[in-house]
Amino acid sequence: MSPVLDRLHVMDEILDYHAQGEEAAVFPAVDRLAPLVTRAYLMDHRELDRMVDTLETMHLQKSPDPLLAARATAVLNSHLRIHLDKEDAHLYPILREKTTVSQQVTIVGVMSSKIPPDRFPAAVKWLFPLLSLSDQLVVTKGWMTLMPPQVFAKVKPLIETTVAENWDLIIQRIPELNVK
Repeated sequence: MSPVLDRLHVMDEILDYHAQGEEAAVFPAVDRLAPLVTRAYLMDHRELDRMVDTLETMHLQKSPDPLLAARATAVLNSHLRIHLDKEDAHLYPILREKTTVSQQVTIVGVMSSKIPPDRFPAAVKWLFPLLSLSDQLVVTKGWMTLMPPQVFAKVKPLIETTVAENWDLIIQRIPELNVK
């Protein structure tokens, strides 16, 4: 398998976990607060699935057209960025403003449960750079609350490495992270 196809598979896998988590936890929570909002995001998820499938099919061809593959990759990247930006601008603010921290932690827990434990490091490396500091805090606090201490102890260094520039700010807001 080519390095490009390997990266595509990892991205597809992580996106799949992300979509499963949102569809199981985020969308139902938002639907209770703002009916009909999540429908467009669900349509985005299905379109992203189709785009990745198309790219994987291209890469499996005996002689894929590099220009077509590059264009399809650019379109996928653009659509994904727009989708994630819309979630950050619209979906997640609804949850932050209209749900309690406890409810947010539960949502994060359900989302996290969609990731197999052996794939958690890849998911952390993919997810945390995409999150704002406030969302990094919610996810970290949620995982601390929901994971057994010995499990979170293995996740904590992954978070620290991935968010190196924000780690001190995260520790300031979640002092329990300094406890050994």
